[in-house]
Amino acid sequence: MNFMHRDEEVNYFPSRFDPCRHAERHPIPPPVLSGKRDKCIIEKENNFKQPGERYRSWAPDRQERFICRWVEALSDPRVTHEIRSIWISYWSQADKSLGQKLASRLNVKPTM
Repeated sequence: MNFMHRDEEVNYFPSRFDPCRHAERHPIPPPVLSGKRDKCIIEKENNFKQPGERYRSWAPDRQERFICRWVEALSDPRVTHEIRSIWISYWSQADKSLGQKLASRLNVKPTM
């Protein structure tokens, strides 16, 4: 059991308050891997297709519960306007109607 007393919230890392830092470089042993490593951008990357399909596959009552949970989470007084609008833009990219429903219930203008 953890008997430690906390006066403040847990700040999960990385976050907007404590951004990610790069680790110091260390040598990579050459015989472990064969081939050439390339850093490249994935073409036509779509990070919002699968979540949108998942949301649309749910029954309407389940979609409503999902929306209510997100409205409750985003209406917390500790959530800044910036973070709220970022999440609404994410959900709008996954499903346009979901973003519009969230924005209308939170009285926020959707960005998309």
